Amino acid sequence: MRRLPYADGSPQLSTQRRCLRDSVGGHMRADHERSAGRVFLPTEAPMRVKLCCSSRSYARSLEAGALTQLEWIDLCAHQLLLDGVDFDWTHFPRTDEDYLAQIKKLCADRCLTVAAVTAAQFFGAGLDTDEQVSELKRWIDVALALGSPLLCFPCGAPLGSPGIAWRELILGLKYACVHAKRQNVTLALQPAEGSLVASVADVRRAFKECDSAWLRVEPAAGDLSGEQAGPWATLLADTVIIAAGLDRLDTFGADENIDYRSVLASLVQSRYRGFLSLQYAGEELEADAVPRAVTWLRDMVAKAP
Repeated sequence: MRRLPYADGSPQLSTQRRCLRDSVGGHMRADHERSAGRVFLPTEAPMRVKLCCSSRSYARSLEAGALTQLEWIDLCAHQLLLDGVDFDWTHFPRTDEDYLAQIKKLCADRCLTVAAVTAAQFFGAGLDTDEQVSELKRWIDVALALGSPLLCFPCGAPLGSPGIAWRELILGLKYACVHAKRQNVTLALQPAEGSLVASVADVRRAFKECDSAWLRVEPAAGDLSGEQAGPWATLLADTVIIAAGLDRLDTFGADENIDYRSVLASLVQSRYRGFLSLQYAGEELEADAVPRAVTWLRDMVAKAP
């Protein structure tokens, strides 16, 4: 029998549904009373960035053979207790299908997110566009095989005419974005001083002229502190990962050159909840420096407002 709505327009409920409603409501009221008098809505939940480690942080150990890529994954999971890993192209012993499947499975078994893959070449720079696009497409396929949502890459410095170099860069990016969309892997552009894409204005120009939702940005954490922080913070809506460079560490593991407290404050204010990719490049032994930096950064993330 169809039940007519109440006078106020609300629908009538069957006896069974009323009992369920009252039961659930009673439990919710009891939970509310047991709380400290405050209900946290989803919008009030604290924002927490995630930490991953780039294989660049252990570049010397990996290149010397003192650490294998598989051992590095275990280290990130068991010793550093990180959320994810960021694979740099230089540290793949091979990229055949079987090996990539082994890496993906190991990350799944260790509960590590494959946060990103970083490609080989400096894109653009007026070089052979077709060759560069083919190489970038190959790394897009590697990212797909690993289950990475991101492929990060830098741009090169302009060779010859800056205008021609820029034109070739945008042409190449458009072709690469078509393949990125097909494979569902987002491209993350890494701005760098002296490259074709060095400033906030360059990033915005590349976004506008490329005109693809599959092109995003990976700024450096150093750009989000100090006087330049304001302009770079305007790109956080299009930021999919942040390169957390680490060079000179103090006794506690804090970087002496980058104010990560202000970086994290900016990220919280912008409600950024993606990855910080730790990229240690200092002279101290990696086995000593990286764990100390991870511990310090993890504490700072936990204390961020």
